[in-house]
Amino acid sequence: MTRLTCSEGGDNPAAVLEGPFSRLPTELLIQVFVLCGRSGGSFTLLDLGTVCRRWREVCISSPHVWQLIVVSTLSRSISSIRSQAELWVTRSFPLPFDVHIDLADCEALLPIVSYFLPHIHRWRDCNITFGGRTVWNSPTNFFQSSEYLVLQHLDVQLRTPVTLVTDDTNLSAENIPFFSCRVSTIGQVSMETAVPYLPLPESLNPLHFTSIDIVESCLAHAVRSPDLLSFLRRCPNLERFSFRGVCYEEGVLTACPPVVALPRLHTLILDSACIQRSVLSHLHLPALRALHLQQLNMDFLLDSYHITEAGDSDDEAHDFSQSSSSDHHTGMGIRKLISRSNPPLEILDMGLSDMRTKDFSWVFDGLPYLKHFAIVGSDMSDKVIRLLKPVPIGGGEGELGGHPQAMRIRLPQLETLRLVSCQQLSGDALVDALTARVRYTDATTPNQTLTRVVVASCNGFGPNHEEELFWHLHNRLHVP
Repeated sequence: MTRLTCSEGGDNPAAVLEGPFSRLPTELLIQVFVLCGRSGGSFTLLDLGTVCRRWREVCISSPHVWQLIVVSTLSRSISSIRSQAELWVTRSFPLPFDVHIDLADCEALLPIVSYFLPHIHRWRDCNITFGGRTVWNSPTNFFQSSEYLVLQHLDVQLRTPVTLVTDDTNLSAENIPFFSCRVSTIGQVSMETAVPYLPLPESLNPLHFTSIDIVESCLAHAVRSPDLLSFLRRCPNLERFSFRGVCYEEGVLTACPPVVALPRLHTLILDSACIQRSVLSHLHLPALRALHLQQLNMDFLLDSYHITEAGDSDDEAHDFSQSSSSDHHTGMGIRKLISRSNPPLEILDMGLSDMRTKDFSWVFDGLPYLKHFAIVGSDMSDKVIRLLKPVPIGGGEGELGGHPQAMRIRLPQLETLRLVSCQQLSGDALVDALTARVRYTDATTPNQTLTRVVVASCNGFGPNHEEELFWHLHNRLHVP
């Protein structure tokens, strides 16, 4: 065996290697280093660079040597893994690279993947193992060799991951692999991962996905609003965000969560959550156009908010509600979101989600661009529907000085109104409000008037009300 010696002795990287290895052509030496990198440990290449000055120079100047990135999480800090990933990605530039991730715990997967996502157009192969088993391996040529790949969607399932799928063809959602990735024919990248909890924001590189869904599976994997908001701070390019919870009560917060600015977000979906006030109150969404609130009504008392804000007083209308506590939280959260962001909101869709009468009034006054309003299963009263009537400016009714009284219209651009299972509404109030509205808007602002009204399963709205309202709305009225 040839003995390797350095002219200056020791492991000095500035030393010059003596012996047959010093006479190897650089091209052959590179191939040797590539083989060493693939058969050795995670840091074999760094060790080779300490042998002598020539080896160090060849290693650093040869991107081909660094094309395989082997990451093992066993007994390693996340900061150490990040440093390794950044170094290998930099030194392999501009060549494509392979990523092999050996997980000791699945919680580290999303942070590790985030270190490589900014360079996803250079990914060639990805292999993920957990407990000695391969849990995901990208097909050959899975990732396109293109600089135009877009991180389009990330689906995060908060649950205990299943690491190995059996041959059972009747797999349930709980048995899917805990990581998958695909690229569409137009270069859109979608990823899905299952983790027991959201990773700490300091462990993540920014996630530049434009769409993210987060789904809780059970109370054991529920997320607190500060942690959810902190995660969203690492998602600056978000255009659409959906959160589906399990009605988790986080208790009274001890401090205000961070305010998160998502300047591109145009669609927000909250479903089955008890943390709606905290989330809505700490988002800055200046581009928001669609807000979908689903199944936020709770028939039990939610914990009070950690601070008192204007509007927290009792609802002066004292209207009936089956979900008074969640109505309060939802209304106050929307108020804060609107007052902070002043968004050009065009769609407000509330399914089994409600507000107090005073909140409906405040929100209707603050949404001048709203075009579509839908509400299902609401306890909204006649006082709410009457908010849609024209309001005389300066008080009074009828004519003023021989001229028609100037009127103000809440939601002046409203085109579509959908009311489903609103059992506290009376047909008389609905007919009165909508008739007065369309008479005025059809005459004064025909380009900004109701074009579609849907009334379904509202017990107070009978055939006589339908006939009377049809007289004014004609084919704009739909009663399934």
